[in-house]
Amino acid sequence: MSNYEDEDYFLPLEDQRVFGAGITRKRVAFVRSSNHELSTLTSSAPSTPSNAGASIANTYLSIVMPKPSSSASGSDSAATPVSQSITAAEPSSDTNDRSHSAPPPPISNPTCEVCKLPLNPSETEAHKPHESSIAHQVCLAHSHPPSHLDRTRHGLRYLESYGWDPDSRVGLGASGREGIREPLKGKLKADTVGLGAAVPSPASVDKKKKDKVQKLDAKQVRKGHMEARKKREKLQEMFYQDEDVLRYLGGA
Repeated sequence: MSNYEDEDYFLPLEDQRVFGAGITRKRVAFVRSSNHELSTLTSSAPSTPSNAGASIANTYLSIVMPKPSSSASGSDSAATPVSQSITAAEPSSDTNDRSHSAPPPPISNPTCEVCKLPLNPSETEAHKPHESSIAHQVCLAHSHPPSHLDRTRHGLRYLESYGWDPDSRVGLGASGREGIREPLKGKLKADTVGLGAAVPSPASVDKKKKDKVQKLDAKQVRKGHMEARKKREKLQEMFYQDEDVLRYLGGA
C-alpha cells in the first residue's frame, strides 16, 4: 500500500480486539480466611514494653500539673507507679476545677484624675501611654487662640476702654455677657470686583440687554459703506506712503 492508503487504513469492528487483550498479568496470591496470624507479621512485630503506658502517663502529668519543686518532681514522678500518679492527680484536678469555677476577685485598677477613667496596665506602658488617648485629651483644659480682631480699630479700643476683653471668649452685655462675641461682623463679598472699582448697577446692565437691534434703510447702509471705504483708504495711505517721495513732490 502507499502512504496515503496506510494513513486511512483501519480495522473493521468485528476484527478489532478488546482493550487489554494480549497483556500478560501475574497471578495474585490471595490469603485464605482461615490463616489469621501469618508468620511474617508475628515475627516482625515489635515487642511493646510493659511499662510504656506508665512512663507516658507520668510524662503527661508532669507537663500538665507540675509540682512546686521541679528538681524533686523529676525524680519522684519517674519512680511512682501509674496507680499512685493517677490517684494523686485526682485531688489536684478537683482543686483546679474549683479554682476555675470560682469567680476571680475584682481587681481595682487606678483611675485617671483628669478623665476619671480606669487605667489598664497595657496603657501605662511607655509605647502607648494613657495621656495620648482621645478621651484623656478631650478632658484637658485647652488654651484658645487669641481673637482675630484688629487691635488698631477705634471701635475695639472704645470697647476695651469700657472693660471688654476680646480674648475672654464672652459676648457683649452687662448681665451675663449674653450678647454677640464678635461686635464687628464681616460682610460676605460674593463678586470678584477689586477694591475701589465701580460696580455697575443691575438696572443699567438690564437696559443694555433690552436694547433692540435697529434696522437700517438703503440710504443709511450706503452711507456706512462710504465711511468705511474712506477710513480704509486713509489707513492704507498712512501705512504705505513714502516720506522721500512726499518730500520730493512737496506734499510733506
